[in-house]
Amino acid sequence: MDTQGLLPAPATPPRRKHSPEFKEQVVAASYAPDTSVARVAQQFKINANLVHKWRRQLESKAAGCDDFIKVAPRIPARALSTSGPDATLKVELSSTLGPVTIHWPMAELADLASWLKSLS
Repeated sequence: MDTQGLLPAPATPPRRKHSPEFKEQVVAASYAPDTSVARVAQQFKINANLVHKWRRQLESKAAGCDDFIKVAPRIPARALSTSGPDATLKVELSSTLGPVTIHWPMAELADLASWLKSLS
């Protein structure tokens, strides 16, 4: 017996569309300390590959911005231990008026991070 055409086609759920705010919230949660992308994906009931995709998209979006300053998140411990009390970190920034070079004391790196965040 031919049942073709007698049964309705299986219903496929519509694709979900996520707002940019939701994507930013998920990405921010994925960068939180002591968490993983898989855990964040389960928490928001989405696929982990989607979280990775959104992270790449937001990183490339930020890289295209002129105001973006790329800073290494950590300085190796050996660099800190071998530096003397007068050691400085050289930070080079590009500006519309030309390059800006700053020599920041290694002993006050936390202040440098706060200052760089305040620039944005």
